[in-house]
Amino acid sequence: MDEEIARCRMADARLKSRLGILLERLGEHSTQSIPAACRGWAETQAAYRFLNNGKVDARDILDGHSLATLGRISREPVVLLVQDTTFLEYVRDAGKHDYGTLRRSRREEYLLHPTVAFTPERTNLGVLGAYFWQRPEEPVGHLRAQRPLEEKESQRWLLSYELACQVRRLCPQTRVVSVADREGDIHEWFLDAAERAAEEQAEYLIRAKCNRRVAAEGGNSYLWEAMRAAPVLGSHEVALARQPGRTARTVRLELRARRACFNKARRPGGNLPPVDVEVLYALESDPPKGEEPIEWMLLTSIPVKDIETAKTLLGWYRSRWEIEIFFRVLKQGCRVEDLRLETPERVERALAVYLIVAWRIHHITRASRERPEAPCTEVFSDTEWETVYLLQKRRKPPSKPPTVRQLTRMLAQLGGFLARKGDGEPGVETVWRGYMVLQQSLQALEIRDAVAARKCV
Repeated sequence: MDEEIARCRMADARLKSRLGILLERLGEHSTQSIPAACRGWAETQAAYRFLNNGKVDARDILDGHSLATLGRISREPVVLLVQDTTFLEYVRDAGKHDYGTLRRSRREEYLLHPTVAFTPERTNLGVLGAYFWQRPEEPVGHLRAQRPLEEKESQRWLLSYELACQVRRLCPQTRVVSVADREGDIHEWFLDAAERAAEEQAEYLIRAKCNRRVAAEGGNSYLWEAMRAAPVLGSHEVALARQPGRTARTVRLELRARRACFNKARRPGGNLPPVDVEVLYALESDPPKGEEPIEWMLLTSIPVKDIETAKTLLGWYRSRWEIEIFFRVLKQGCRVEDLRLETPERVERALAVYLIVAWRIHHITRASRERPEAPCTEVFSDTEWETVYLLQKRRKPPSKPPTVRQLTRMLAQLGGFLARKGDGEPGVETVWRGYMVLQQSLQALEIRDAVAARKCV
């Protein structure tokens, strides 16, 4: 974790030191509470003082990690900056009511919208930024049409795209693609991208939600209707995993593409101008009886002129699912919804710390699949891989480090992965369990060495 805070720019060096200790402790015990993760009462007090410090901002906590993430991005030819929103639910104890024995609770809901960098092969490179907020108690949905975009939650999608454009300027040799699900289908986003100079414009890839009116020969048409009439580029087969209500199967998709002009959009104060967008439409040609056909309508700034480009874009969009796995690590592997920090400011600072912890766990899992034959020293320190080898093999580590895949499987076995012939690759849950065992073992070795050093003196 040292690299993730090396360039962290905090006002006080002591705060940076405390952040390093907090990252280390929560990384060692991500599923435990903050008091359980810390070593004693004094360290627990220091952790809570850090999270309650008004001089510490969540952006300060993520600063060093974001800069380290930029370094990893600059070494990649293509990077997908995936953004999405997840809901976090906290139950507060409101105490006993009158003289009864029943306790009341108060339920609070927050929203977290991070921008996470992935390779097309789905390796997590890090978190670049995150927006955290709470909705007002009084519903405001009925006022949505009357409010400007700057006052809506939708603004976060454009702010994340602005962040992607900053990455594009800082990493000119990397193709930066901002990826979003249906909520990102916003006319202002397309206008923003179209008005930018080529050297500072990040690409975008968004799943369509609105069946807009588009310009067509002989008059206007609607998006879905226009795309069904577009010529077929070719077909493509993808494997779908099993989900509730859907069996695992191989899907044959017909791919269509064309450039579409979205008509002006109505907004308070006037209409927005029309804008041209590239559209890729993928539709399952022969779905099984009783199941809905798979359908993806993707809006992009990248011209889709051939079947290979269409397949590439489809693969990039499917990589978006990896942020859902990242959210699972954050919620289940780091137990962030169990935090009892009382105020939104404390919760936000704690989430910034846990985002870095969750990245580390997720990165290990995906790196073993993207670069299985790479030496494990690309992901693990010498002390880490040698400790995993000792714990699993019960013999002296070899002089040549094992591969990333070999060591990740050993790490997952410490977390319950059986590594049988038909088991496939370990999932994120067994990896984070094994990672906890590793961190506890490293802590024991550190204590042993410290005691031995005192005896020598």
